[in-house]
Amino acid sequence: MSSFHASPVKTLMFGLVILLCAMTPAASAPVQVGIAATVVGDVRRSNTAIKKPIKIPRRQRLAWGDTLTTKGKSKLQILLLDRSTLTIGSNARLVINRFVYDPTKERSLGATVSKGAFRFMSGRKTKKSSASVQSSVGTIGIRGTAVDGVVGKEAVKIAKNEPFLDGVESDKDTATLVVLRGPGPNRSGDLDVGLVDVSAAGRTVRLDQPILAAYIPEPGAEPIGPFLLSANGLSKLQDLLAPRVTNANKSSLLNKLLPAAAIGIGLGLLLPGSGGDDGGDRCVGPNAAGAC
Repeated sequence: MSSFHASPVKTLMFGLVILLCAMTPAASAPVQVGIAATVVGDVRRSNTAIKKPIKIPRRQRLAWGDTLTTKGKSKLQILLLDRSTLTIGSNARLVINRFVYDPTKERSLGATVSKGAFRFMSGRKTKKSSASVQSSVGTIGIRGTAVDGVVGKEAVKIAKNEPFLDGVESDKDTATLVVLRGPGPNRSGDLDVGLVDVSAAGRTVRLDQPILAAYIPEPGAEPIGPFLLSANGLSKLQDLLAPRVTNANKSSLLNKLLPAAAIGIGLGLLLPGSGGDDGGDRCVGPNAAGAC
């Protein structure tokens, strides 16, 4: 018969292991980044805990690490806690890679769009704010503005009818088209024309005027541009982004979709001219301190 005598050091180490195991679920809890403000059709969500994508309803809370996909005739608009909005059209795929938000200091969003059309609209101004959208062929850096983009075959379709891109060969799975929308001269609220930097293969194209566009035709290619996107191309991109989703912002429908807490945190962008930051909850990604 053998016996085991635990030393004080071993006992302490064992206790620490038990404590760390008990803390793991809380430490790895999802960090909320926003809410599904508008859901049209079949929109699904997956992450490390949800392996098989499941359909989401309106008001679904969304977190860092979520992958969001839309089927045909389906659209999603996300209202982020910093008052920014991110919309994806039909047959799109979006991953929320990073989100940092401190109302008094900074905000930063990182996302990947691997296919489909998207629109990002910046929230209220802060001293340090940025957003980055990654596609399979390049990076789109956004500062204080509204930007539309599309990845994949729909980008190729639009590019084929653009005189500036005549003769350019494109990859139907990864080609990326980006256009700075920005507000018009009679803009209201805090949204500026801002800047968009489209980078790939060691070159960056800056978009600093509304309707300027850049195009990355395939992996390893430099971005082409800037050039003015035609009215026809702009119309096709708008159609991909779903009028029903866009129009929801202009009615009282959104108020019915959002819980009161989300309205208090994030409706400033959707209702231009409302008050300043309320110093509300802090929501951060895994690379910064805080919680929401």
